Amino acid sequence: MVLGWAPLGGGFKRADLIVNHQIQFGDRAATEAPRAYLTAVVRALKRDPRRAVAMMTGAKIARASHSSVARDGLVVGAWCTAGCSNALRVGDRATVGAPRATETGGCKLPAVEPGTINIIVAINQSLTRAAMAEALQIAVEARVAAILDAEVASIRSGALATGTGTDCIAIAAPVPASRENTIIYCGKHTLPGELIGRAVMRSCAIAVARAVT
Repeated sequence: MVLGWAPLGGGFKRADLIVNHQIQFGDRAATEAPRAYLTAVVRALKRDPRRAVAMMTGAKIARASHSSVARDGLVVGAWCTAGCSNALRVGDRATVGAPRATETGGCKLPAVEPGTINIIVAINQSLTRAAMAEALQIAVEARVAAILDAEVASIRSGALATGTGTDCIAIAAPVPASRENTIIYCGKHTLPGELIGRAVMRSCAIAVARAVT
């Protein structure tokens, strides 16, 4: 099960593939109809788009980072690609209105310089839907902490950034086999919350450092 807001497969999704696809700045096909574009990317891999979650980035995939942490049988891995030329602070003044779905099955993205922080988190034990939502919140907090620690400035307000304008995060966990063996809480007091936070902060910090050097 995957939870996130990727252009393809966003929301809760049963998936067996997560894609983080690098695009070139100015690729109109990707930015004007991202869902249709990513569907074609997944089909080119000979995989079923209905079983895939896919996001895109202008950051260099070759500079991606990975971190994994484990304790008491629980294992969390986090992968991150980062670009900071689109850095913003939450609450900065918007540059586009409320995006709407288009007839091509996508949604036009703002024409900004490449700079996205994409994060994929995988955990080896099942989570309830509520716990997955909490895990996503922990991952977002960890990204914010890493960006603040790096002292990246918003291109809009000049204040310390909390992310970029086009970030995407996906949390993946096995489909629950039974309620008894499924994690029901994932907050900062819990072991899953701790491990997700540590893995994402470390992975994001490395990727951001690579992006700004």
